[in-house]
Amino acid sequence: MINIEDFAKTGELFDNHYKLLRPLSTDGGTADVWLALDANTVKDRSRLDEAPNLPDDQIEELGLIVAIKIYRPKNALDIEGEQRFRDEYMIVFNCNHTNLLHPTNYSIFEEIPYLVLPYCRQGSSEKLIGKLKKDCDIWKYIEDVASGLAYLHACTPPIVHQDIKPGNVLIDDIYNYAITDFGISSKKGGKHGFYFDDENSGTLAYMAPERFQEDIEPIPQSDIWAFGATLHELLTGNVPFGEEGGYAQVEKKVPMPEAPGISADIQRLIHACLAPDPNDRPTAQQLAVAARMKQFPVKSKKPLYITLSLLGMIIVGALAFFLGGTTGEVEEAPNIPVEDLYQIALKQMDCDNVDSLQTGMQLMDSLSNANYIPAIYQMAFTYGWYSDSASVNRKKLLGIEIDDLYMPKSDRPSNKAVALFTRIMELNDSSYADINANATYRLACYFVMPNNIYKPNYEKGKKFLLRSKEWAIKAGDDVLLERIEKGLASFQ
Repeated sequence: MINIEDFAKTGELFDNHYKLLRPLSTDGGTADVWLALDANTVKDRSRLDEAPNLPDDQIEELGLIVAIKIYRPKNALDIEGEQRFRDEYMIVFNCNHTNLLHPTNYSIFEEIPYLVLPYCRQGSSEKLIGKLKKDCDIWKYIEDVASGLAYLHACTPPIVHQDIKPGNVLIDDIYNYAITDFGISSKKGGKHGFYFDDENSGTLAYMAPERFQEDIEPIPQSDIWAFGATLHELLTGNVPFGEEGGYAQVEKKVPMPEAPGISADIQRLIHACLAPDPNDRPTAQQLAVAARMKQFPVKSKKPLYITLSLLGMIIVGALAFFLGGTTGEVEEAPNIPVEDLYQIALKQMDCDNVDSLQTGMQLMDSLSNANYIPAIYQMAFTYGWYSDSASVNRKKLLGIEIDDLYMPKSDRPSNKAVALFTRIMELNDSSYADINANATYRLACYFVMPNNIYKPNYEKGKKFLLRSKEWAIKAGDDVLLERIEKGLASFQ
């Protein structure tokens, strides 16, 4: 039986492919995670032995850094464990969302299964336990994780993660939060036995009350409870009901915990997530909307007017640019209709200047976060797969490389665009039939047109095309309808 650590000591390539550098995590139930260098991306193989002694940024100059989740050798012959790894790869293979981090490859070496994942040098949100204090940072965390969960729960059938906790939320290079570790995730419909005494089916402190019952089908509401427990721990330093989680909440009547110093809206949100009855918990989508609105419960849609005080110098600077005056002329301006702010942001984004583009994007992103659908679409248009000169120029100014088909070469911009298009689809606002039609059509393109980022998924692509067709008919967009019909004809 091979010893994984020997590969790091001797420098021998794991599976003739990966240079193991150092362990990243060794406290998982069945696997260890290693930092590794993909030798196939290294031009100068003679420098491979230098890699373990170099800082991450210098290793990246040699080749691609990845994280490898390796099944522990003592379990190598465990068929159930091997299947668990295979399922983890397959269950999220076609899930593409900014707030999900899933394996990019699965293989078996010397009877040892392993998964290859993107490397997040910032680590997990475990390092934030007891340190997440500012409301704006808390809302950012809620929005990112809830958005990832909403995507999973909206799949057909829904994907239930089953192990949401601080350690399974990673922080990417631009400080977005992404859910990972789908080793025990389940597509709703499978039956499970006792969760309580299965070491591979979750972490007790984050397990909802219903998960301690027999023969309970995995449900999305259990992820919401775990998310509530995660939030409480990040804010206070302690899990809400001790190490026995939902069992202690119900069976031992442990009272609902408080988080001193936290705003009432965030406190209410956490308590709603931790409701003993699954039917009383909010959905992930409701949490994501609450985070964007920075209130819970969301009482009503905020008026489509945004004051200068809310967006501060972003709007002041944008107005000065737009009006051709000084910032002093607009500092005392009254509330400005969102449509006017949108036009200001759009004008700045379409200037041939990176500083203007970035200022416009900040304003557009603020409008997007307020669920103004045209703004969401413009952000997707910036990052997405378009041959339009305006989109291409924005990418050029932002340093986003595109291929011969005008698609970004990196998966990050594409994932951002897909997440934004998905958000438009989820908001389902009939006031913007034309945008809904175009957003769902663009989603379909990612899964039916050949590209280097997304694997073909014709079932998903057809579903998006049919939805796009409904919106295009409502919008009276005959040009788009013609393109949609051609796409649907290719499935026949």
